[in-house]
This record gives sequence, C-alpha cells and structure tokens, in this order.
Amino acid sequence: MRTALLPNGALVHASEYDPTLHGYEIYCLDKSCRAPLIFVPKGDTASSHFKTTGKSEDSKHSATCGFYQPLDIVDSIEKVAEYQKDILQAHSIKKTVISLNMRRLDPEYEPKKTDREQQQQEEADPDKVKTKEKNENPNSISSLKSVVQLMVQYEPDLLSTIYFNIGGGRKLPLSNIVLSQERAHQLLWEDQSMRDVGYFVYGRIAEVMRREKVMYIKLERVNDVPFTIVIFEKYFKYFKLSEAELKGKDVLIYGVLRKNDYQDRKTTEIVIKSDKYIEFLKRKRSN
Repeated sequence: MRTALLPNGALVHASEYDPTLHGYEIYCLDKSCRAPLIFVPKGDTASSHFKTTGKSEDSKHSATCGFYQPLDIVDSIEKVAEYQKDILQAHSIKKTVISLNMRRLDPEYEPKKTDREQQQQEEADPDKVKTKEKNENPNSISSLKSVVQLMVQYEPDLLSTIYFNIGGGRKLPLSNIVLSQERAHQLLWEDQSMRDVGYFVYGRIAEVMRREKVMYIKLERVNDVPFTIVIFEKYFKYFKLSEAELKGKDVLIYGVLRKNDYQDRKTTEIVIKSDKYIEFLKRKRSN
C-alpha cells in the first residue's frame, strides 16, 4: 500500500511521506475501512509503504477493503473506479502513463517495419507484462492478457495512478477505459464515450446466437442493462470459440462501443473482429 489518508482528508504517497510534516496519524484510504496505518521506510528489497499493525480488530483492514486481500480482476477494476478520482486529484502523487497499443489484435492490421522489429523482440512471450525494472509498471500494453496481468499484479492505489496513452496525444485514466458493463452502458448512452476508442469491458456470457450475417454474444444483465458482443460475418473466420467454450464464462472484452436502439431497448454493443478480443477471467468467487 503506497497511499495513505491524512486527518485533513488529503492523500500522501509513501515516497513523499514525512512524519514531521504530515504527522503520525495516517489511515487507509478505502472509505469502507479507514484502518490506522504505520509507515515502513524503504529497504534493500522493498519500496517505502504503509501497512496496518494487525494487532487488534481495529488495526486490520475491513473485509470489504481493497487492501484486505489480493483482488481478482473484477474486484480490482471496481476498487480502481472507487479510488482513482481522488488519487488523480492529489498533486503530490506521481502519475504513471502506459501506452495502449492494441492494433495487433486486428486480423486485418498490416504492421509497419518498426512494429515488426518490436514484435520480433517480444516473440519470446508477447503477452508478458514488460517492466523497466523489477516492481515497476509496464511501459506499454498490447494484449488483453497483459491488461489482466496488470490489474491483478498491482495494488489498487498504484493502479489508480495510471493514465493510458491511447494515441493522438490523448491520455485517459485507467478507470475510464477498463469498465463494468453498467459503466460502459452509461458512458455510451450519455454520449460520454469516444467513438474511435476501444474499451475493455468485463461480464459473464449468457447466450450465443449465430445468424447468417452476424453473431451475437449476450452478457448476463447487471441491473437490467442489456449488453451484447457483436461479430460480423466478415470476421467469422477469425472467431473459433464455440458456444460451449463461451457460455457461463467470465470474460474481458476489448472493442468499440455502439448503440442499438431497436424497439427502444437501448442495448449496448461492443464490436470485435476475432477471438483475440476476448480474454477468459478467473474469478475468486461467483457473484
């Protein structure tokens, strides 16, 4: 845990914490927790951080806290959505920028020479999260597997410092790109989503319907929000997953959002081009 809450409501990063300036009264930033913390200075093998003493029930993280136990990807996404606004507004906390380049998922993409050279360098393990040094964030992400690894390997306060560089000089907070289906639906229908930007959305597959010209993969509804994955006939040859492999599975999907208001139902669709746009998730518990 690298971020703590001060009595005045401000957040402080462990690398900037000074007890003579900030005092010794520091707390967990999670609104459902607020457990008292202690500061652990930087050592030979670990960065400076905060932790609970765990000596009594009051000095332990609550069961609903994002730091109570390691999170699976869905819990991690939800906690980042909860923390990120406050952390990004804290000027003293250093922000992290990660380049997001998902072009190689597209079966029609023709890589440039520089892309081929980079791909050759990464062929040993193209899905492995790249880091500059041990315990640092990746510089770039180019697959769904890397997104999943990022979300489960790092604590939610560190993830909340991340902006994704999506190209064209645009940088968006992680919580504005990796979404619940309910949040994606809200952004789309309130005209707050970006038409040319791909989003990561998680859900559980309920039904697969294959028609002559299009395939629909419906997600289980959350708060009655209709959400469907769409693959057009042109891309059927790139989609090999069967209904048995898909139905009932938790997945992370990458694609472009679009509206479908047929019969005034306000269905949110996410358009994909191959099975590489879907990553299966391992959940710790069923919801």
